[in-house]
Amino acid sequence: MGAYGSRGPAPAKFLTSWLRRCDAMRTDYRHPAAPWWPPRVSRWGLAGAAARPPAPPDTGLAAMGACGTGARAPWAAGPAAVVLGVLAAAIFLAMTVGLMLGPLLVPLATAFHTSVAVTGQLTAATALPWGLTALLAGPVSDTYGRRRLLLTGLLLLMLGTLGAAGAWTYGALVACRCLTGMGAALIAPNCLATVADVLPPAQRGQAMGWLVSASGVATALGLPLVALLAERGGWRLPFVVLGGLVAIVGGLVWVWVPTSTRPPGAVVSLGTHMWTVGGTAAVWWVLAANGLQVMAFMGMSSYLAPYLMRTYHLSAGDTALPLLVAGLGVIAGGWLGGRVAGQAYRVDAVAGAFMGGGLGAVLVFTTALSPWATVGVAFSVASLLLLSWPVTAALLTEHAGPSCATATSLLTVSNQVGAVGGATLGGGLLALGSFPLVSLLCLGAAMAAAVVLHAKVPPAAAGPRPLGPS
Repeated sequence: MGAYGSRGPAPAKFLTSWLRRCDAMRTDYRHPAAPWWPPRVSRWGLAGAAARPPAPPDTGLAAMGACGTGARAPWAAGPAAVVLGVLAAAIFLAMTVGLMLGPLLVPLATAFHTSVAVTGQLTAATALPWGLTALLAGPVSDTYGRRRLLLTGLLLLMLGTLGAAGAWTYGALVACRCLTGMGAALIAPNCLATVADVLPPAQRGQAMGWLVSASGVATALGLPLVALLAERGGWRLPFVVLGGLVAIVGGLVWVWVPTSTRPPGAVVSLGTHMWTVGGTAAVWWVLAANGLQVMAFMGMSSYLAPYLMRTYHLSAGDTALPLLVAGLGVIAGGWLGGRVAGQAYRVDAVAGAFMGGGLGAVLVFTTALSPWATVGVAFSVASLLLLSWPVTAALLTEHAGPSCATATSLLTVSNQVGAVGGATLGGGLLALGSFPLVSLLCLGAAMAAAVVLHAKVPPAAAGPRPLGPS
């Protein structure tokens, strides 16, 4: 008997019918004649989906030159704002979950009877699998499609976050954070690549700017929200709330994000995408400078909340507003970087910003004038260090060609390597001495990034390499 005529349990029948309705109502974004919301001419809304005109063979994402200079999708005239909002929400939650440990280090150390230096290693437990997973996420996405990997990433992120809420030992918490890192690694590269797939070059910059801003909002608003929730309901409450939000966004992605279909002849091997992106030495120097910059930034941001608590005797809730102000520096840096990314002097400007950010990090951890003076300097450090993100993305995508997800995944790997270094070395220096030693780590990493960028990276890329043999 058919699925609709079976007499199975009512919850199972309801779930089956709901999933079928969602699949029927999801627009076929590959065809300009696809309706915005299919007419529900039957009880299940399937007749409208069956009556759609078939997509011509030349309108698939691969045929349109996905990620290339000629990529263009007709769905941009449809619910583009909705899809962009869903992708921005996914990036916001991935970044918030990845960075949420800063305000929780002291409560976690108390709960598990350990030190702040030990709980600080949870950041490394998140960043290491994040970087390893992202290494393959981009090529797999370029080959097999964005949507399925994005949904898989959100599922892993939800399981890891909710599992951390119920962690009974420090080891269990480490395992859940590893799972969280694996899920988060699949989200940002696929979100950026989806925008590159479905929008023409003239509209991609603005759309990607919103996605980058979402990561800045995660630092500016997500971390204070975590601190506030921890103050109200303990350290487990932020994990529960964020895990529930990830589940909601996963449902929205299931309904709204388009499925990328590629003709069999258009599939390119994983090695070919890696060869295309990594065949130029300048790419690796850009990634090295970015990793050093992230190390400096994570060294400051990971231990800013513990520094405020220890130096000025603030509670976790009291750090919410200062962390909000300091996090606004991420948004300011992204905005400034967007203005610099198209200029001929962009490499020199970023190198100078790195040096200023490193010197500012020393002031954050050595001049205890007042909480707000420290936060003001931290705002400046975040603005200067993260000014490089739009410039780094521009340099990498100029080399990427049709392998844009591979380029963004390598950028993610670079970010996580820097995060591991900043959190691990910062925690070790904090255990050996005090916060001023952490500031020396930030200074050294920022200065090294400035030297690498200025000496090894040309101000403009020669152009993307053609797809070659794997």
